[in-house]
Amino acid sequence: MKHHPLKKIAWILAAAFLLVGCHKLEVTTTIEPNGSGELQSGVGFSAEEKANVEKQNNNSQDFCNTSQTPENVTVTEEQRGDETWCITTIPFKNLDELRALHEQQKGITINRLEISDGKFYYDVDIDTLSEDSSFSALTEITWTVVLPGAPISHNADEVDGNILIWKPTPKSGVVNLRAESEAPSGFNIPLCSSAFLGFGALVIYLRKKD
Repeated sequence: MKHHPLKKIAWILAAAFLLVGCHKLEVTTTIEPNGSGELQSGVGFSAEEKANVEKQNNNSQDFCNTSQTPENVTVTEEQRGDETWCITTIPFKNLDELRALHEQQKGITINRLEISDGKFYYDVDIDTLSEDSSFSALTEITWTVVLPGAPISHNADEVDGNILIWKPTPKSGVVNLRAESEAPSGFNIPLCSSAFLGFGALVIYLRKKD
């Protein structure tokens, strides 16, 4: 049976994330007024971590596996000082597709992600402590959501227009990320989701075996 590509990606990324102890994670979800958008996730590795990964996977030519991604998924490698970042971008057509990605990840509880009464509601919990959580191995997390309209209320650490940024403290337990924004005309997607997380860059740990 052929699996939906988004579900396949989500399964690969969720499994990969549990296998490693990466240090830095950056996630950005951009939501357009029509409900489409893109989910971008980046994982940063120090020079030592990169060397260990290359040794384990016998792969130094294409560290982020940029040539082994499913259709419509983009993986790029970026150098930031002595850190190597693997950045994955996954487009979604609507919030249902995004929800399908999120629900594959361990450590996320979706409390409310919907459009109601002309407003967009975003409320999720991230478990940064439990051993089986996808976030427990991280030492730095930056979580960004680009809202479809002007924010009305939120508990983000930083805000720049309709861009909200959270920086949860690792190993601090369950962290709540909450926002409410205007829902521009045309944003007519029924009770769906927005938020996290592809963990796309971590596909480097699950090389395809024939």
